[in-house]
Amino acid sequence: MIGIYCRISKHKAEGKDVSIETQLEQGISFAKSEGLEYKSFIDRAISGTKDDIKDRPEFALLLDSINKGIITKVFCFDQSRIERNSRIWNLFVYTMQKAKCQYYPGGTFLDLDVPANRLFTGIISLTNEFYSTLTGQKVKLAHYKNSLKGKSHGITAYGYIRDENGLLKIHEEQAKVIRRIFKMSGDGIGVYTIAKKLNEEGVPTKFNDYTGQFKRRDKYTNQYTFFRKEDVRWRGNVVYLILVNQIYKGIRKWNGGENETKVPAIINETIWDSVNKNLEENRKKSGKRDEYHYLLNGLVFCGICGKEYRGKKRLKGRDNAYKCKSKLRDPHSCTSRALSIPKLETFIIKHLFESKDLQKFLASQSENKAETDNLNKKLILLKKDIETLKKAEKKAYDRLLDPEFENDEEIKERLRTIKKKIQDHEQNIEIIENKLIERDSKNRIARINKIIGEYKLTSGFDETKALVHSIIKKITIQHNYRKDSKGGYFIIHIEYKGFDESITFLTQWNALKWYQIGYYRSSAITKEDLQDDTDLLKYFIKASGKKIEVPKDFVGSEVYGGGKGESIIELKQNELIYFD
Repeated sequence: MIGIYCRISKHKAEGKDVSIETQLEQGISFAKSEGLEYKSFIDRAISGTKDDIKDRPEFALLLDSINKGIITKVFCFDQSRIERNSRIWNLFVYTMQKAKCQYYPGGTFLDLDVPANRLFTGIISLTNEFYSTLTGQKVKLAHYKNSLKGKSHGITAYGYIRDENGLLKIHEEQAKVIRRIFKMSGDGIGVYTIAKKLNEEGVPTKFNDYTGQFKRRDKYTNQYTFFRKEDVRWRGNVVYLILVNQIYKGIRKWNGGENETKVPAIINETIWDSVNKNLEENRKKSGKRDEYHYLLNGLVFCGICGKEYRGKKRLKGRDNAYKCKSKLRDPHSCTSRALSIPKLETFIIKHLFESKDLQKFLASQSENKAETDNLNKKLILLKKDIETLKKAEKKAYDRLLDPEFENDEEIKERLRTIKKKIQDHEQNIEIIENKLIERDSKNRIARINKIIGEYKLTSGFDETKALVHSIIKKITIQHNYRKDSKGGYFIIHIEYKGFDESITFLTQWNALKWYQIGYYRSSAITKEDLQDDTDLLKYFIKASGKKIEVPKDFVGSEVYGGGKGESIIELKQNELIYFD
């Protein structure tokens, strides 16, 4: 399979570079001309100068696919798509050589095993890096010179647009909103109330007129979350930043505030100064506003509507809970109920790091080798089948090269079938290899024990969050009402990274006692479980009257088990953890 890698830089994403579509089109055209199956890897708005491949997720995935043997050929529009950084190029060449993967820049084969080619591409890599550095310096200099003339670059402030000369002029419709924000603030209305009112009235933000997405990377999981620009809403901190921005009284600061230029003012300087004086006095009265840290943001989801639960806390308000995002916008959109931040976070910490039940549950996976053995057998058979299929594929190609058979539709159909089988086998191999990695008992258990052992009561927020996010894959919360139970009850389902197994807890509305009510396993966990499953299967076989035996590769049954009531985690009010 050929991997088609496409990339475009962020600052060139508006049409100043070869588009992703053009790159992809050429790659697909080449793949089809060679009769190759293909898979695309696309990094949008990402610089080739980045030194860490984590910042280039699709490129990292391409390298991983090459290492696994899924991708055996790589196409790119030109070398600059791969990198503008010599370190990244050296990594790419090393990966390609090690995997014996073929390289097709622009559709022409370039043998990276030839020293002269490596020298040539190495020089190109250094040139690309130098060009990027030089270009960056030129861009900065151009921006500096333009700023001295009053011209702007990048995203313009809300309330302004650029004229044909690049100078800022007032956007009248947005300016009305700016003036209103300053008036409301001058009347004593807080920034969060202002934002709420603007949202209720449907006042568009700066980004609502744009299509596309924002992306945000979780520094703990390296996972990206995408947001549509048309969904961006007013927030209190955005309103605050508008109020303190001197641009609205006609002063545009840039270069870290060291330089300034004059621009058309939207707000009278007297009004601006008055509003900011009030903001400063209010800040002094209230003291420094503490920022609350949310331990579980990005992990918790609603079991009713599927939306993410997000932490919401106001130091002077009643909010102090994880809430379904759909309810944050419309209280009637979901029947879910919010769950106390300190109670949920304290429960998770106790469950992961203080209760021994989790370690026992996950560590017991090491006792089951049957499934791992079965997966390894399947892997060997699939690889043998691929070897056989590739021999058949070569024979079919040889037949097609014979003028006598070049128009033989039967051979062509056979070739398509063979290619499809090879592709399916390769995908299955990848799935099995991933499962084997996940089921590497020694690695899994060692990892879990290490993570759990690293936690201390004195661990700070960042350390604790990193540990929690490295263990938990997903938390699902579902609230159920009961007439005979005040406030109903919550069902909390926890999935763990690297494990098929999961655990379910139940807690009442006050969330102080958490009962384990069930678990899920894809196969037998312990030897005793496997024996029980085997005996049960034998019983059913016997009862059916069929002359069949228990398969040799039987690894136990998929089970949704009930809790034994042994795992109870109890919270005390004076022991709740707060990450203020």
